Amino acid sequence: MSERNMRIVFSSGISDLTERNTSFDSGVLRVAYVGKNRNNSFISKETFERCMPSIYNCPIVCRYDREEDIIGSHDMELVVSDDGSMRIVNITQPVGIVPESARYWWEEIEDDSGVHEYLCTDVLLWKRQEAYKKIKEDGITDESMEISVKEGKMVDGVYVIERFEFTAFCLLGTAEPCYESASLEVFSCGDFKQQLADMMQEFKETFAKEQPSQEVVIKTQNYSEGGEGVLDEKNKLMAEFGLTADMLDFSIEDFSLEELRAKFETMKSNGNTEPAGAEGSQENFELEGQFMQELFTALYAETITTDWGSMPRYWFVDYDRDASEVYAEDYENGWNLYGFPYSMDGDHVVIDFKCGKRKKYSIVDFDEGEQAAPTSKLFELVTKRFSEVNTEWEQKFQKATEEAMANSEELAALRKFKADAETAEEQEKRKEVFAQFGDLAGVEAFESLREHCLEFDLETLEEKCFAIRGRNGTAAKFSHEPKTPKLPVEKHDTEPEPYGGLFAKYGVAAPGQHN
Repeated sequence: MSERNMRIVFSSGISDLTERNTSFDSGVLRVAYVGKNRNNSFISKETFERCMPSIYNCPIVCRYDREEDIIGSHDMELVVSDDGSMRIVNITQPVGIVPESARYWWEEIEDDSGVHEYLCTDVLLWKRQEAYKKIKEDGITDESMEISVKEGKMVDGVYVIERFEFTAFCLLGTAEPCYESASLEVFSCGDFKQQLADMMQEFKETFAKEQPSQEVVIKTQNYSEGGEGVLDEKNKLMAEFGLTADMLDFSIEDFSLEELRAKFETMKSNGNTEPAGAEGSQENFELEGQFMQELFTALYAETITTDWGSMPRYWFVDYDRDASEVYAEDYENGWNLYGFPYSMDGDHVVIDFKCGKRKKYSIVDFDEGEQAAPTSKLFELVTKRFSEVNTEWEQKFQKATEEAMANSEELAALRKFKADAETAEEQEKRKEVFAQFGDLAGVEAFESLREHCLEFDLETLEEKCFAIRGRNGTAAKFSHEPKTPKLPVEKHDTEPEPYGGLFAKYGVAAPGQHN
């Protein structure tokens, strides 16, 4: 059959968030439950176990809407291709990962649809993404398990998935579920690819200290509580046929117990019991990843019972091969750091938990080496630009300060000139007032008033001068001299009127007169 991309939504949650470092928090994700699910498909527990190797290093994604401050809505958009066809594109962002060292186990959990057996696994959340705070504060109620179906068939109207591969886990918050879509283009957004690459790089760099080599080995592993039982059964079956892992050219994790038994019987009947690759070089060497797997298996064998079920008591921190000591945090004792000696029994790691001793971290200076910090060039450019801008503004401030001081001095001079002019004008007006009271010259009160004349307005000053004159009984002296009065004198014509003025009286000219 052709591969199909499917999304199956489950009631989910991320719990037990614990800070691992400045970049990541560890937690537990409820992935999916066994049996028939919401979109009418069916996955058995055995199928989950068989497909678990593909879960490691799978991304955890979500769509965070910054404006509405929600997770999970509108996580797809329709894109028109150059040829005119349309496809659905995911616009989610990576917010975490299922690390290669993750364990998985099974828990019975009751949700809205009843009691289900859920697959749970360890996860790491990337604290750099802005959705992290929302996830930590509000939690997650739904999660979409995104898978690529390799084999499946319809049985009584239900699609039974027999083999699949995990591709991602999408956190939905309270958004509406998404279901299967044959035209779905998963994670094709270029920005998503870049963010995923950045997260994986930071993941490798952050946890490289937990690996003894210089590179982080990406290797699918199975550190499960429920899965360990199946793996032990497979190892016993392999021992029953007298086989070892060196004799196989395949992984026993890829087959069920029944399939392995049939395969081992075929190998035995064909006499194919030689180690794989025996015809070539007989050189044998130990892979570091194999040692780490054995170390994790031995460390996580110590379990405790919590409200979430059975969980490992110790969480791996680091190890020292030279000292044959492994370091882990004790969940039961407040996450204190302990060191346990270990030894090798063949290829198996044996940890002596009874001889464990509490340890402490030692803070020392980090050896930068000769490699410059990745941001040193940027910091140098920013510092240089800041210095230039700072110098420019200092010069502008200095110039503005000098101009302000010059303007201040000029303003002070103008104010003084104005005040002097106003004072001179006031004094001149007061001199005119005092000139009217020259008779008071030498009077003590009058002279004192002259000295403080600017304290009074002109009207008040004149009133005070009159008051002083009145108190001293001094008569006013005026410069005006009276003139001799002149009396009006009528002028008479000495020449007499003819006829006694009779003609003149009636307006008639006398004989011999001409007008």
